[in-house]
Amino acid sequence: MAIKFNHILGALFVVVATVLLRVSDAKGGRKEAIVGGWNPITNLTDPEVVEIGKFSVDEHNKEAKTRLEFQEITKGESQVVAGINYRLVISAKDGDSPHNYLAEVWDKPWEKFRNLTSFVECSLENGEQQCMRT
Repeated sequence: MAIKFNHILGALFVVVATVLLRVSDAKGGRKEAIVGGWNPITNLTDPEVVEIGKFSVDEHNKEAKTRLEFQEITKGESQVVAGINYRLVISAKDGDSPHNYLAEVWDKPWEKFRNLTSFVECSLENGEQQCMRT
């Protein structure tokens, strides 16, 4: 009987905790990353994020034999998968001319694995620069 009672109390606790977290989120409480979903990066100057941005420019330079110079990250998203995917809009100079690029990097720091999966120049559509996918 004690085991059944403890099991019911445990299940009740999980339900109550879930409801309270949902109410907290609805009222502007803490935000949690959705596994598999893209979430905005709020601190674009975080050293780890900047390192990912610089890595993407360096890797692109090696692959495309260009000489882009990293300037800054202007927008970013991350996605929790088997590691972290980063989708960053990066400002980089090509000579004296700055351009924006959309870079995607897959990072698994515990395996010391980092891979540039995409690096493309942002396009102009209807006079507006389009970088982030929707």
